[in-house]
Parts: sequence; structure tokens; C-alpha cells
Amino acid sequence: MDIDLEQHQLDLADTARRFFEARATIGAVRGWETSERGFGAELWAEMADLGWLRLGHPESAGGFGGGALELSVIYQAMGRTLAPVPHLESAVIGAGVLAAAETPAARDLLEPVLAGTAIVTPALAEDDTGFGPSSIAMAGTVEPDGALRLDGSKILVGYANSASHLIVAARTAPPAAATSGITLALVDVAAPGVALTKLPNLAGYPLYAATFDGHRVAPEAVLGPVHAGWELLEPVLDRAAVLRAAQIQGAAERLLELSVDYAEHRTQFGQAIGRYQAVQYLCSDIAINSHLTSLMVRYAAGLLDAGLPAGKAVSEAKAQASLTARLAPERAHAVHAGIAFILDFDVQLFTRRCRHWELDVGDERYHRERIAAALAA
Repeated sequence: MDIDLEQHQLDLADTARRFFEARATIGAVRGWETSERGFGAELWAEMADLGWLRLGHPESAGGFGGGALELSVIYQAMGRTLAPVPHLESAVIGAGVLAAAETPAARDLLEPVLAGTAIVTPALAEDDTGFGPSSIAMAGTVEPDGALRLDGSKILVGYANSASHLIVAARTAPPAAATSGITLALVDVAAPGVALTKLPNLAGYPLYAATFDGHRVAPEAVLGPVHAGWELLEPVLDRAAVLRAAQIQGAAERLLELSVDYAEHRTQFGQAIGRYQAVQYLCSDIAINSHLTSLMVRYAAGLLDAGLPAGKAVSEAKAQASLTARLAPERAHAVHAGIAFILDFDVQLFTRRCRHWELDVGDERYHRERIAAALAA
């Protein structure tokens, strides 16, 4: 497969990079981190005006077409600048599930989500912090009229404070040969029996715990087939995993630039530390893993866009990206030594974000196990 970007994708990459470098400066990112919302409303509105929330969705669903490759160059630019926006949560996962569900409630909400006037975020993770259908244990009870009763809690729900709805995955049956036993529900965050609690976290993201105390989801708000929600969700999460990997690659690319610049200007024993092989090796590690991540992202995105089996390639890209998310900040800190931990330095911002992205949408272990299962099959 030819993984070189076409000219329109290169042009989009250049536009996205200039856009985020101008709109999401490090100073702005620091300010948003301490704000109640956690992201810039004006930045989000501008992305919506550019059509980037509709990108990757078919015109029949209200989108502008395009695919994972187009989105990946935008995510690389977001990773370089650490621009905090709920694009992955709402415009990719939320809108992707709503489009796939094809229910009246989902269709009614899809257009506001693509327009950026509503935010829908997934509520998947639980206290064991695992990923995948086997890690979903929160009880969901299907009632005789098709309604769904939710009891339990979810954690690490991104941007829940700005969301109008959550897409909640609940365990409604034991896993079977043909179904995961998971059911998806569209939940209004302001409904009775739903409570949000802000979670302190290293990444500086607006992450919340969502608690459901006997909350009743109407039959029309159940998304997709009962007991087979993961089957609807998994293709959407595959795309999200590739895009998160692209975001990590962008962050690693920027960490390399920061490290090389520091190594060229910091002197020790009468010369720039970049002249020492040990420092060069540290920078080379960042460069190699960033490049590997980029290649794997393009390959996986190309398979997704071509409609070809992509599960193994997706997991290869995210597993490599998770490794990069761990290694690149470590090597950058080694180049900078202790000074990189100081809050005035930008390296610590990238380190904290990468720690969250490393685990998000499946960690390295989850995806390597998925690769092994694909090889065994």
C-alpha cells in the first residue's frame, strides 16, 4: 500500500499546523488547563467553522467526506501544540456511534454534534481501568418495554462537564459466541440519577466520574442492538485509536525539536551537550520511534479508508504509539536533565499529556494481545 500523503492531504497538514500554532499557543494551553471548561470555546467554534468536526463522516450523515488519513494530519498538528479540544471524544467517537446506531434519537443529536453546538462523550472505563468488552462490568438491566436501567459508575469520562449526553456502555448479558453482552445507551447528563464528579489527574484534562443511580434510559435512547453494543462501538474505536496514535506522533515530533534545540544551546565542559554521543542517542530514540509511529498510523489509516481489514494494523499503530508516548518524554527529560520537571518548561506539559494518551483507547498491552489474537486466528 502506498502510504505517501496526497497533495490535498499535505495541504491540509500545513493548514492544520499553522492554525493550531496560531490558535493554541503554549500560553493558551496553560490557561485552558486551569479553566473550568478545560478547552477554548472559540477554538472549538473555529474548528467547527472549518468543517473539521464533519471531516471523516459521509455526506449522507451530514459530514464532508474524507477519512482517517485526512483526520490523522489534523491530529498530528494537535499533538504538536497540545491543543485541548473534545474532537476525539465527540466528533469521532460520539458522532461515529450516533451515525452507526441509526436510531431517531441518534439522528436528531448527530447534526448538533457535527456542528459543534453539542458535545457527546463516551463513558467506557471503570475502576479496573482496563479496556475492551471484558473490562465493562457496570450493570445494565433491560426492562420488558426495552428500556435500560443503569446502576454503577464510569471513570475518566473526558469533557463530561461540557457534554449534553454520554454514550454509556453497560453489561447487560454474559459474553456469548455471537455477542459481547454489552449495550450502549445515550444518557442526558442532566437527567435524574446521573451525577458527575471531577477527577484530579496528571494530564490536566477535564476528566470526570459519572455515577448512575438507577437511571432509566428510554427504549429510543438505546443505541444499536441490545447485548451487541461493542460490535457497533469497536470500528469507531479503531479509528479513534489511530487518531490518538497520530496525536502522540505529533507530540513526539515536537519533543524532539525541543530536545535538539536544548542540546544545541546547553553547554557543558566547554561545548554544546549535543556533541556528546550519549545525548545524540537520546534524541535518535525519539526520532526513530516518532517515525515508526507515523508509518504505522498511515498504513492503518489507509486500510480503514479503503474498507479493508484493519484491526491488526490499528493495534500495531497504537501499541507503537503507546511505546512512543512513554519513551519520547523519558528521553526528552534525560536530555534536559532535572530542569524539564520545572513547570515553566514545556517538556512537562508534553509528558503529562503523553501519559494519558499512552493508556487512552487501549494501552500497549491490550493492543499487543489483540495483535497476538489476530496472528493466532
